[in-house]
Amino acid sequence: MPKKWFYRLILSYIPIFFAAVFCLMLLFFMTMNELTKRQSLKAGELFAGQVMQIVESTLKSVDTMASKNLLLNEKVAAFFASPGEQPTYAYYEATDAIRDFMEPLPMIDSVYLYRAKDGKVLLDSFTAELATFGDREFVAEAMRRPGLYWWSGIRSMRPFSEDNPTRPIVSLVKKVPYYSGEQGLIVVNVRAGSLEALLRDMNLNGGASLCLADDTGASFAGPDRRCVPAGEQRDADRTVLTSSYTGWSLYAGLQKASGFAFVSALSYVWVVLGFAVVAGGIAAMTYISHRHYRPLEQVLRRIHAFAAKPNALVRKDVGGDEFDFIGSALESLIEQTNSFEKAHEEGVLYRRLHLFRELMEGTVRLSAEEWSRETEKLGIEGRFECAIVAVAEIDGFQPFTERYSRRDQALFKFTLRGAIQEIVADAGESVWAEWMAPNRLVLLYRISDAAGARQSVVRIKALSERAKSWVEQYLAFTVTFGIGEPAYAAGDVPDSYKQASAAAERKVSLGPNAVYVYDPQFGKLSDGTGVDNLVTAMRETAQLFRLGNPDWEPLLSHTLQTIAAGVYAKEDVASLVRMLKTQIRREMQELPQEYRDIWTAGGLAELERLPDEFEWIEEVRRELVPILREADRQLRGLRMGREQYSLAARARDYVAEHYGNPDLSLALLGEAFDTNVKTLSRIFKEEFGEKFVDYLAKVRMEHAKRLLTETQEPVQSVSEKVGYLHTMSFIRAFKKLVGTTPGDFRKERGG
Repeated sequence: MPKKWFYRLILSYIPIFFAAVFCLMLLFFMTMNELTKRQSLKAGELFAGQVMQIVESTLKSVDTMASKNLLLNEKVAAFFASPGEQPTYAYYEATDAIRDFMEPLPMIDSVYLYRAKDGKVLLDSFTAELATFGDREFVAEAMRRPGLYWWSGIRSMRPFSEDNPTRPIVSLVKKVPYYSGEQGLIVVNVRAGSLEALLRDMNLNGGASLCLADDTGASFAGPDRRCVPAGEQRDADRTVLTSSYTGWSLYAGLQKASGFAFVSALSYVWVVLGFAVVAGGIAAMTYISHRHYRPLEQVLRRIHAFAAKPNALVRKDVGGDEFDFIGSALESLIEQTNSFEKAHEEGVLYRRLHLFRELMEGTVRLSAEEWSRETEKLGIEGRFECAIVAVAEIDGFQPFTERYSRRDQALFKFTLRGAIQEIVADAGESVWAEWMAPNRLVLLYRISDAAGARQSVVRIKALSERAKSWVEQYLAFTVTFGIGEPAYAAGDVPDSYKQASAAAERKVSLGPNAVYVYDPQFGKLSDGTGVDNLVTAMRETAQLFRLGNPDWEPLLSHTLQTIAAGVYAKEDVASLVRMLKTQIRREMQELPQEYRDIWTAGGLAELERLPDEFEWIEEVRRELVPILREADRQLRGLRMGREQYSLAARARDYVAEHYGNPDLSLALLGEAFDTNVKTLSRIFKEEFGEKFVDYLAKVRMEHAKRLLTETQEPVQSVSEKVGYLHTMSFIRAFKKLVGTTPGDFRKERGG
């Protein structure tokens, strides 16, 4: 078949092709030019950031030295604390402190102190009253302004009203004292010209334009000058940074070279010409295409005619030229596309997931007839007789999402779902599986024989074991299964789903990669009293750890074993672990500074690294116990190196043995160990972080709580056994430390 039309089409479009390539080359150079400009702007931003950082660092050094040498200076504090006339040497000491502060800082113009009680103003060489002081308006404004310290904008100052204004300055204002500011002000005046000189030093080569302005827009370059003239817009090529420390703004931009501007202008001219060529090419292509379009009109007519015949099929005996073949192929393609769009509009998959979610969450409850009617629409056959819900949760989902991309995660989930469905189908069971959460696949097993539902639970457990083993062998993660009780009506499916979820949460106690079946006894094994006892044990563990008592480790191990043996929700266990970490941090804050330094550098840093999210309580034990054990070893080494620790430890043991003695006191301990009472009190406070009376009260209250919980003895008897002769004193102390009366405490604990 001759291809004259083909060659004619090729020769027609070749010139247009070359023109388009030429335009693309021009656009490329324009893009490179624009990219160069952006890089220049980015470099300007980085340079401005460095300049602003240096300016802030310079001002912060002045701020720091002012706080150290003036605000916290005893001589300056004496000036503010003693209003009225003072001896000359008292003023001399304060002015001497001012001179010592100004000497190493040449950028400082002047410093003065203002005492609010009597209006006295003290400079480095003379004193004045506020009424005659030239800067009194600034002082009055500063006293009214909220805040304890700030940097002012550019201003001028004159010591006395008749003096000429000084050169431009900026002022650091600090109120005295630093925590309230009612005594007066410390004002440090810095020459604005020194900051402008600093900017010039950082821009020696002149490659950038720098302009520093205060919060009102006034420039540091000189009076009556602004970085952005009034009524003008800021240049888009300039970078503006505002300091969070001073509120000042830095305007920065790179100087434009004339050659660069010429290239920019030239590139835009070529861009305009390029677009003109493209427009001409489009017009030429449109004209040529229109001429060559006529042979295709017949094909388009046939396509439009086919749109009205949805049942038409592609003929097998297509003859003629290549256009006849194209027309026939288009007819088949359109028919297939229409069929696909129709199926897609019905959204079967979406409606299946929506119904599944409603069934599990209980937002819709269906009868057996409604079940059959709704599932038939979705292509699911069979009446509802009985169902069992199970869940399959991916273990370690957080590392799973960090290790694999979204595409790989979707592939793994697809594989997991397909494997479970295949295992169930091979066993002759029916399952409806949908992903209800990113890490949770919910399985709805339909049981045809409701009478044998209990045996079906056993079969589903065996199938789950097979699926778990398959995942462990062939996939890069593990899965935990939870199985609920049979639902004998469609409305009971949400209950079975909740039971399966509760069963899956058993992995927080017993570990992942397992199959758990719901037991109605779960709720009886984790009542509120058990959680309260765990909270008490966690607090006691933190106290023992702070005191250096080695009993903290067996108590913590026993508590974690209790959690593992019980049936607790994952959120409850996570809250207990967070509470333990918080309690340990709080208890360790009561130790002396040298102990806290060791704890902060070692144990606390490691404790903060522990993640709050976990799946198994054993993971917590493996990481938490070694951290606390090492911190305890370090603290014990420090304690053993102190002679007074031995005395404090013996005193603690004495209290543990004689806490029931109503005469137990520091005096009695002093007699027992032949030690001065004040010395013993100081040693006890340093080693254990609390006063002796507070420690004794805590010990007595712990024994009182145990007696109230484990025995039926009256409150008066409990009071006497823990060292209180008067019952009312015991009740007041108990309520102060525990938060409730002994009687209410016994009722809450079921004693």
